[in-house]
Amino acid sequence: MNDFGLNQQLLIWINQDWANPVFDVFFQWLSAKASFSIPLLGIIIVIIGYRFGKSGWLFGLLLILVTSISDLLGNSLKDLFQHARPCLQMHDFIRFPKGGDTYCESSISGMPSNHAMNFFATFSFICFFFPQRQVIIPSLILTVLVGISRIYLGEHYPSQVITGAIFGSVLGLSLAVLCAKGLKRRLHFHET
Repeated sequence: MNDFGLNQQLLIWINQDWANPVFDVFFQWLSAKASFSIPLLGIIIVIIGYRFGKSGWLFGLLLILVTSISDLLGNSLKDLFQHARPCLQMHDFIRFPKGGDTYCESSISGMPSNHAMNFFATFSFICFFFPQRQVIIPSLILTVLVGISRIYLGEHYPSQVITGAIFGSVLGLSLAVLCAKGLKRRLHFHET
């Protein structure tokens, strides 16, 4: 392990030293788009839409747009950076809690982590419009846990997750500022 840099050492620490059956199930669930990310986004949209009427439903559509832009940008950046995932460079040193030998089939490039980028973009956008502690604290905890899940599962290096978090936060806040200026008359968040 002395031959590895900090990025690889952090990956191995989280991927192996934290290993336990509860984390295996929990982090796989946090990383699942079909059973976690998409339903969570739907629940958020329904709650905000129901609570704030037309402004809330418009906000929900903007959340879908923010997440989609983030995902597309993340895929483009992966093509640009071409930074390999751990499953290619460290296959023999990491464990794959999902089972099997490798999960590089979807993409061999891992920079940035789209999971981290999408969550940080979406929740930065939400927190811009809803700056209350009861929104910011759970959002930050959730986004960090999703990022950690990607490292724990051996899908990304810590640097890929951190880069996704930075790009996502900047994107989410930038889009929030644009929407706040361009749609200020339509985005009113008072009880209906």
